[in-house]
Amino acid sequence: MANDAGQSQPDLSKDANPLPTEFDFFELLRRLEEGGRLFGQAGRPDREPARLGQHVRLGFAVQDVASVEMATDEAPARVTVTNIGLLGPEGPMPLYLTRWVLDRLSQRWFATADMREISDTTFIDFVNVLQHRMIALFYRAWADAHPAVQVGRSGGGRIRALRAALAGLGLSGQGHKTPSLIDETKLRHAPALAHQIEGPERLTRFLADLLKVPVRLREFVGSWNPIPARLQSRLADAHVRLGRSATIGPRIFQRQQRIELALGPLTISDYMAFLPGSERRETLKRAIGDLVGYGLDVDVRLVLKRDEVPSARLGEARVGHTAWVAPGKDRSDADDLCMRTVNGWRPELLEAAEC
Repeated sequence: MANDAGQSQPDLSKDANPLPTEFDFFELLRRLEEGGRLFGQAGRPDREPARLGQHVRLGFAVQDVASVEMATDEAPARVTVTNIGLLGPEGPMPLYLTRWVLDRLSQRWFATADMREISDTTFIDFVNVLQHRMIALFYRAWADAHPAVQVGRSGGGRIRALRAALAGLGLSGQGHKTPSLIDETKLRHAPALAHQIEGPERLTRFLADLLKVPVRLREFVGSWNPIPARLQSRLADAHVRLGRSATIGPRIFQRQQRIELALGPLTISDYMAFLPGSERRETLKRAIGDLVGYGLDVDVRLVLKRDEVPSARLGEARVGHTAWVAPGKDRSDADDLCMRTVNGWRPELLEAAEC
């Protein structure tokens, strides 16, 4: 069907299944590699996805692939190409040799076990033994130079190694001991993590991608921080210079050392998954530690959707976590639970509590 400009659009329906010979040479070999075996890296031809050979001709090629034979129990898959090879008008071998091979192929000299006459393919079979490696390395050079091909593979290839270096996972000992969801998310956000500016958007987008929930950040959250006893002001003793070291009381109010992350609105299942003691909470804690470090104290506020707020029932409610007085129809999302210092460096504040 044509668009507004009158140009025909490709048929992307499930019934549109093109023949293998209609594929581009590189695209066909790329799809054959989806099983995990790679051309040019297996070491032996029988370990590669298919055997590669050349279609002998005197005319110029009109398509990249001449034929595709799928694998059977007796024989591997075989792909015959026309875009590269030793014979033919584009090949380095003399043209008279191509004519001689075609003459041998046109004569039925031999008979198979079922009495079918076949041509003499001895020479072209020998040439294909040499050409298989040449064609495989030609494709391998193309695939290694295209990032999209490498990213599509399970290992990620050289591009994955470059992304890991940007994300801080390029060396042994960096990242977690076993590949984790956090490390995979870091690879997707490698350009942002490599940037020297640590903005709030980088943290919220990373956590939203990792946890699959909305994340908001509130900066400059005020809090009372305790002063160690040896640093508290004592008249006629120490720390009594006005405007320099003198303080009143055993604590001070600051806004530059704490931020608050709000997760939600959440469903009740997601809300329960972030409560203390859950695996998802530990994932959140590790991710915050990796991105923020321990220079800031981080509070986490869980916001439960208004429609998801459960009614309190004996034996089912957790006081302070999942217990609410019967909510009214006009109440907003439940954002009462704020877990203090999920990530931080001051020992006095490491215990999670409600705020």
